[in-house]
Order: sequence, then structure tokens, then C-alpha cells
Amino acid sequence: MKTLLSLLLASTLVACVGGIEEPPVNPVPNPLGTPDGDGNDNGDNPAGGDLTAAKQLFDSGVYSTLKAKCTGGACHNETGTGGSVTKFVADDPARGWQIATNYAALVSFYVPTSAPVLTKIANGHEGVEYLPTEVDAITAWLNKELELRNGQPNMPPGGGETLGAAGERVMQEFAGCLNIDDFLAVDFGLKWGNKGSNEGQCEQCHTNGAFRFLANNDNQKMHRRLTKEKYEFLMYFTPDLTNGPAAAKMIVNRPAFYGVAEGLDPHREHPQFNANDDDIAIIALKDLYDRTQARIAGGKVGCLPGALTN
Repeated sequence: MKTLLSLLLASTLVACVGGIEEPPVNPVPNPLGTPDGDGNDNGDNPAGGDLTAAKQLFDSGVYSTLKAKCTGGACHNETGTGGSVTKFVADDPARGWQIATNYAALVSFYVPTSAPVLTKIANGHEGVEYLPTEVDAITAWLNKELELRNGQPNMPPGGGETLGAAGERVMQEFAGCLNIDDFLAVDFGLKWGNKGSNEGQCEQCHTNGAFRFLANNDNQKMHRRLTKEKYEFLMYFTPDLTNGPAAAKMIVNRPAFYGVAEGLDPHREHPQFNANDDDIAIIALKDLYDRTQARIAGGKVGCLPGALTN
């Protein structure tokens, strides 16, 4: 396998080679039962909101910036053969928004303070400089995506915790409660490392976290990394903000798996795999999630302060 997503996540590379298995059962498109509205049809618009306003902000104020700043040396150009594996800049502006929004390694869950598209800028990525107006345009676009996809205002009426802050809060809480005993109990590492596709096992490409997705037979390593590396963590779990900040919680990140398993843009070249509920790796993921939620509900016994970093 190459990669799983949002994050996570290259589509233009030649697939990894390995033992050939029976082709897996393809998942049902849009398993969460909500219209995505972005052409990705993988369940990443949980509130089913009309995303037109977000697309307009991207088309008018973001695409041209990414095209100008991020395609040098074919780094992030959709059809580029060099540079980074995250090819989030479409050749055709009409497809720019659809491609960009399907890269978790670019947008994370659309919170400006943690979305890689802005954290990379803040860290001076590749020495490229951005005008304040360009950063403001990207920020406005992310905030609109966050609002529309969750069906909630980013800032609640009357003030209080923002959607972004709530998402960061529940991520850290959940990561802090991921317990090594639970990883061992469900044999999480072995099941994801050995998860098959029609072109081999996940561990062949992702044993060290290639493309921000980690799949390794070692439960200790999986626990250590998923409690520290935010974008590897987000490939498995994502915040649910559809009921507002006060009700924010973590859920299994099904869209990340379904989009890749279905070969949706920009994952056209990714090997096929089973992302349905009957898959043993998916079962282990849901089991780990349930155990962690129970730990949180039971008083956070054995939990530590969250230590996820960008």
C-alpha cells in the first residue's frame, strides 16, 4: 500500500510491490450517508453542508497562491514527478479545490492553527515567503470549511470555545488516553502492519510512517507514535464537531480510509483494500477506539496529558 489520506497520501506514485492477494471488497461509496459536495464522496463533510462558499474562497483567493508558491521543481504539482509526494496543486483550476481538500497533509481538519498549509508557512517552509493578505485568505478559507462541514459557527454565539479549540482539546485528551495495554489487547500493530491490499501489506510502505500513515507490526512503536505525531494520529481518529464545541468528541476517521480504498482523487494509483466493517484491521481500530472512550468515561484512569505535536 502507499498511503491512506484527508491528512495523509500520494496518488501519482507507482504502487508498492509485494505478495498478491485476492482483491478486497470495495467499500460502499460515502459510507457515512452524507452528501460531500466536494466530489470526493468519502464522508468528509459530516454535516452535509453546502460547501459552495468555501469553494469560492479557495478558487478566488487560495488556488493561485498555492499554484505560484508550491509548484516549483514540481514539488506539489498534481502531475509533477519530483519533489514532495503530496501533490495537492491541481493542473486544472476547476479541480483545484477538490484535490486540495482531499489531502489531510494539507488541511488536517481545517483548523487554521494546526492545518499544515499554514503551519508550514509559519515555519518558513522551503524559504518561501507569503504576504499577510495571502495568509489571511488561506485562513478565511479554512475557517469557512470548518464551519460548513460541521454545520456550526466557528465561534459560538455569545463567545466561548471555538470549534478549532474544541477539536484540539478532544484530540489531546484522546491521545493521552491511548494506552499501550489496549494496543496489546487488540494487537493493533500486527493487524495494521499486516493489513492486505491487492498489491501487498501496509507495512511494506508505511512501516516508518511514509506519507503520514503509520502501519507497523510493533505495538510499542504504534502506541508511541500515535500519541506523539499529530498527523499520524489523525489518520486513524478525527474530531467530530457537528454538535458544537461543548459536545466535541473523537471518532474513527472513516473518510481517510474510504477515500483511498475507493481510489478517489488524488489516490487514483493507490492499491485497493477492504475498508469495510468486516475487515480485521478496521475491527481492531474500532475496538481500540471503544476501549479509549471507555477509559475517558471511566475517569481517565491510566491517562496522561496529551502530547501530540504538529
